[in-house]
Amino acid sequence: MEKSAKTDTFWARAKESGASLGDDYWVRRIGATKETVDIILPLVLGGHKRGSFGLKPLLDRQPGPGPMVGADAVVIDMDGEPHAIVRTTQFTPVPYKDIVEEHLVVEGPGARKLERWQEIHWPYWTKLLEPYDFEPSPDMIVMVEHFDLVFPQTV
Repeated sequence: MEKSAKTDTFWARAKESGASLGDDYWVRRIGATKETVDIILPLVLGGHKRGSFGLKPLLDRQPGPGPMVGADAVVIDMDGEPHAIVRTTQFTPVPYKDIVEEHLVVEGPGARKLERWQEIHWPYWTKLLEPYDFEPSPDMIVMVEHFDLVFPQTV
């Protein structure tokens, strides 16, 4: 996703508020559909979701820097409206078959049980991998990201 006047303004507002930010940011959406973004965004803003899970082959195909430890990201909704800034604090590759509930502590409350997490993510990744002629497998590498909500701060 690309920076926009809206994300630049949001970033400037966060800096003016005293948020401790780096020199630059990237833009991300957490979720692939309006429905999932509308569920996930309030969890991020409330501090209940403190991480995400991505597939290495998909992350490698995204333009721009993407998540890396210390990177700040402006989180947008499906309309490109900025809502939050998160900072990646940990980024760990784990084979799908080795994901355990300890990895899921960063998930939203409804997805912290392994069976539920798998029910959500396997079909999600199946659909995302389709255009690249890939299929999910138990050996695929899942990038487990931990992030902190930097702006706005929760009370």
